[in-house]
Amino acid sequence: MEKRPRVRVAVVVVHEGKILLVEHTKEDRNYWLLPGGGLEWGEGLKEALSREVAEETGLEVEVGDLLFVSETLAPGGKRHVVHLVFQGVLRGGEIKVPQEERITDVGWIPLERIEELTLHPPMQQALNSYRLEGLVNKERVFLGNLWVD
Repeated sequence: MEKRPRVRVAVVVVHEGKILLVEHTKEDRNYWLLPGGGLEWGEGLKEALSREVAEETGLEVEVGDLLFVSETLAPGGKRHVVHLVFQGVLRGGEIKVPQEERITDVGWIPLERIEELTLHPPMQQALNSYRLEGLVNKERVFLGNLWVD
């Protein structure tokens, strides 16, 4: 079987000074992710992102521009994910934790707290730049390999 990189779309939604994050638990480890998920065959990037956000959070978002790209490439090639991170705007819905085994919480986290969190991939620096500089005339960035074990 040929291995291929997985494409994951994610969204940065900031509302009232807080960022929307999803907490996962895996093998007794807790970490946070931007809401999003895998692309399905024949599905557009923004369509996949709207679907994933609704499934993971119960919220509706309008997906905007691409903010940055990163990858997580594990040593030895056991895992390779390309992350496409978009800007998003909250449009409605009611926040809820889905009945999905790995997702243990969904929440609005104050932006100033993101440095304290275990975030996968570790995009805190890029998110802090977003918080401090906003998106006006901000160049899109390739963040490189953000693999953490």
